[in-house]
Amino acid sequence: MSHKAMWIYPWDLADEGIESVISYLVEDVGINAVALATAYHSVEHLRPRSHGSKFYRSSQASLYFEPDSVFFSETKLRPYVSPLVKGNPVLPRFVEACCKHGVKAESWTVFLHNSYLATKNPDCAQRNVYDDSMPYALCPANPDVRTYAVGLSRNLAAIGIQIIELESLSYMSFGHTHYHSKSGVDFGGAQALFGLCLCQDCRKRGGNADIDVDRMTSQIRNELDDVFQKGKTDNDFEHYLEKIEGLEKFIQVRQSVISSLLQEIKDAVDIELNFILMGDNITSGFAPKTISQISDKVEILAYTPSADQMKDMIYKKYQEIDSREKLVVGYSVYGSSTPNAETLYNNVQTAMDTGVTHFAFYNYGIMPSQNLGWVKRANEIIDSKS
Repeated sequence: MSHKAMWIYPWDLADEGIESVISYLVEDVGINAVALATAYHSVEHLRPRSHGSKFYRSSQASLYFEPDSVFFSETKLRPYVSPLVKGNPVLPRFVEACCKHGVKAESWTVFLHNSYLATKNPDCAQRNVYDDSMPYALCPANPDVRTYAVGLSRNLAAIGIQIIELESLSYMSFGHTHYHSKSGVDFGGAQALFGLCLCQDCRKRGGNADIDVDRMTSQIRNELDDVFQKGKTDNDFEHYLEKIEGLEKFIQVRQSVISSLLQEIKDAVDIELNFILMGDNITSGFAPKTISQISDKVEILAYTPSADQMKDMIYKKYQEIDSREKLVVGYSVYGSSTPNAETLYNNVQTAMDTGVTHFAFYNYGIMPSQNLGWVKRANEIIDSKS
C-alpha cells in the first residue's frame, strides 16, 4: 500500500479543529498518514489560509505535547514545552482522530536541531575544531543526548503514535543555525571540516577507534587557518580526506554514532520508524545502507521543479540504500519547487515510473488553498497505479 503523508503543524490543528482537519485530509485530499510536528525547531512562517494572524512564530525549539517525566528520568535534558499545548492535549486528540478515520498517526520529530536544549546544556552541544559551541545542535555522541532521543521516542509511542519520522537524528553542519549567520569566507570543500564535531564525547570515540585525535585536530586547524587567511579554497573534500591523517576513519566513527543511536531507538519502540536523510552523508554522519536496514522507510526531500533532477536524486538514493520499497519521496507543494499543478503531477508520475510508491507532501499550513487541490489530484494518480 502506498504511503501518502501530509506534514502538518499542531497550531493548524488547534486553530481549525483536529477532527475537521483530519477528516478533510483523509476524505477529500486522499491522505493516509498525517505527520504532525511534535518536536520542532524555532520557526516563523506565513499562514496563507489562516483566518486570523498570518504569521506563526516560536522563538524556542519546543515539544508540542506534555512529556511524561518518567521517559526522561535518566537524562538531564529538559525540553521546552510550547504554551500552545499547556492544558490543550493536541497530540492525544490527534492520535484519537487518526484512529477514528483510519489514517496513520505519524510524529514528525526534530531530534537534535534544538537551540533551546543546546544553549541550556552547552556540554551537550556539538563543538567544532576551534572549540566553538554550536548552540543549535545537540551532539549525537553525548550520552545524555542519546538517552533524551530514546526517551522522546518511547514517550511518543506510549501516547499512541504509529510512525515516528526522524528528522535531524544526525550531526549538523555549519550554516544551519538559529541565527542569521554572516560569513565572508568561501569554505568550498573545507566547510565539512569546520562543521565536524570534536567535543569530548566525539574525541573519545575517535580515540577508541585508534585515531590520533590530537594530531588529526591539529591538521584540520592548519587547513582551516589557511582557508581563513585566504578567504577561500579551491580544494574539494577528497583533498582533505587524503591529506589529513585519521579523517576518513573518523567519518566512519561518526556514521557508527548515528546508526547505533537509530538502533537504540529501534530497540526501544515497537512502531514504524521513517528516517529523513536530510543533508549530505559526510556532514550528517549518514551511512544510508545501514540506516535503511534499521529503519522501516527512508525519506528524501525532492524539492525541485525538475523531474530529471528529481529522478537523479531517486536513482542515487536507490544505489545508496539498496532498496526501492523503502524510499519515501517528499515534495514541497508551493513556491519555486512546485510553481504549478502540472509540475507536481509530472514529478509524482516520474517518481512512480522509477518504482517509488511512498510520498509525502509539505506542508498543510504553508501551502495556499488551491495547492491542496493539487495534492488531491496527485494522490489520485498514485492510487490509480497502486
